[in-house]
Amino acid sequence: MSDMFQQESPLVQIKLGEPRGNAPRIEEKAFLGYVNLRGKPGNTRFVAGVLKVLGVEAPTAANTVIEAGDNRIYWLGPDEWLVVTPAGQQGKLRADLLAALKGAFCAVVDNSSGLTMLRISGANAGALLATDCPLDLHPRVFGPGQCAQTRLAKAGMIISPLDDGSGFEIIIRRSFADYLLQWLQDAAQAFA
Repeated sequence: MSDMFQQESPLVQIKLGEPRGNAPRIEEKAFLGYVNLRGKPGNTRFVAGVLKVLGVEAPTAANTVIEAGDNRIYWLGPDEWLVVTPAGQQGKLRADLLAALKGAFCAVVDNSSGLTMLRISGANAGALLATDCPLDLHPRVFGPGQCAQTRLAKAGMIISPLDDGSGFEIIIRRSFADYLLQWLQDAAQAFA
C-alpha cells in the first residue's frame, strides 16, 4: 500500500538556482526526520532512556543544540526537544525511544511530514535574515551550538547558526515553506 505514495518536497515546484552577486545561497534539506520529544529532564528513567538511544543526554541549557551521531537535538523548552535525524530514520528512532522510555512520563511524536529545513549560507546570510527576523544574529550574540524559536516574515521557525559560521539552518512548517522560500528569494535580490 505504501508504494502508492511518493514522497515530495514542499518546494518541489520552486526552482532553487545559483545565487547572483552577493546574494546568499538558499538550499532545502528535504526529507529529514523530525521527532518531537517531551519528558522531565529530572526523571532518571527519562534521562537514561534518551542516553541509551541517542548516546547523549538531551540538552537542558536554554536555546542550545547538540550533535549526537547523525542526529541534532534542539532544546525547545524545559521539557521539550526536537531531534532531527537523517531521512528515513525517524520511524526507527521513534520506536527505539518509545521502547527505552517505557514507563517514563513522556511523549515521542514523529513530525517529519510537517517540517522541512532550509539552509541559508554565504557572506550576507545574516543580513538577509535580519531584514525581517527580530533576533540579533551577530555571531557575538548567536553562534554555533545555539538555537532559537522565532519568526521570519511572519512565519514561525527554529533557527540555528551553522557550525562553520557560514550561515544558518531554519526549520519551518511545511505549509509555510513555499511562502517563506519565495519571500527569501525576493529579499535576496537586494544582495544580487
